[in-house]
Amino acid sequence: MFQSIRWAFNWKEWNPSEKDFAYAISCIQLEEKQRLGRFVFRKDIRASLAGRLMMRKFVNEYEHIPYSAIVFARDAYNKPILKNVSSNLSFNISHHGNYTVLAGETRNVNLGIDVMKFEYTGGKQLPEFFRIMNRNFSPLEWGEINMFSNDIDKISMFCRHWALKESYVKAIGKGITIDLRSMSFKTNSELMENSVTTDTVLYINDVKQDWLFEETLLNSQHCVAIALQKNGKAPNSQKKIFEYVNSDTLLANAIPLFSQDPKYTEEYFKKKEHP
Repeated sequence: MFQSIRWAFNWKEWNPSEKDFAYAISCIQLEEKQRLGRFVFRKDIRASLAGRLMMRKFVNEYEHIPYSAIVFARDAYNKPILKNVSSNLSFNISHHGNYTVLAGETRNVNLGIDVMKFEYTGGKQLPEFFRIMNRNFSPLEWGEINMFSNDIDKISMFCRHWALKESYVKAIGKGITIDLRSMSFKTNSELMENSVTTDTVLYINDVKQDWLFEETLLNSQHCVAIALQKNGKAPNSQKKIFEYVNSDTLLANAIPLFSQDPKYTEEYFKKKEHP
């Protein structure tokens, strides 16, 4: 019997000491460490670091590969994949707002996940922002977004639809290189905490697609969408609720892959937390 794994980590509440950060960053691959070091702000480093640690934790626990033997590569669309290992695991990560999330399956499926915080930081008046974003949503989707009278609900539905689109394009492995307006999501239920909604439907060029979309609220400010397909069909859902992991859980079985780097740690703490 397959297992569905859903983890959420509040990276914004994770404020590691110099010692703890130096240890955590030594537990991911060297090229990933170098990639994270190019971020300008500390918040982006921690959010991405949490995702790398989540992937290693997932593969270590469910594929039983020794922690130090796990090697990730990236496919042509920059999606993390296991290198030189035949595995039935499927996994994907995302981060936005306060959370980094992982969806994992102990079966071979097309899988993509996206988390969105219900916020608008565009700097323009909302109607002007929606006008600029018009080509990214279908008329049906704009109808759902604009059905609300207040901006807060409009932004929430906008974020929900964006998460759905991101989850799908990540699952098919092409990134946002396709015509987003050809994709049209129809939502049928409100999202709730501690509940998984599975009745959202995707149409592409008006043709209904055989995909499963799992959606939930992590809290009142964050929604998550997961896209799943197996052998061209929507698979069964276990409607798994997200498990919240802390830094101790995240690093419980982690092993340093290289020596600690005091200079790297020093540079991290010199950076600003956010813009």
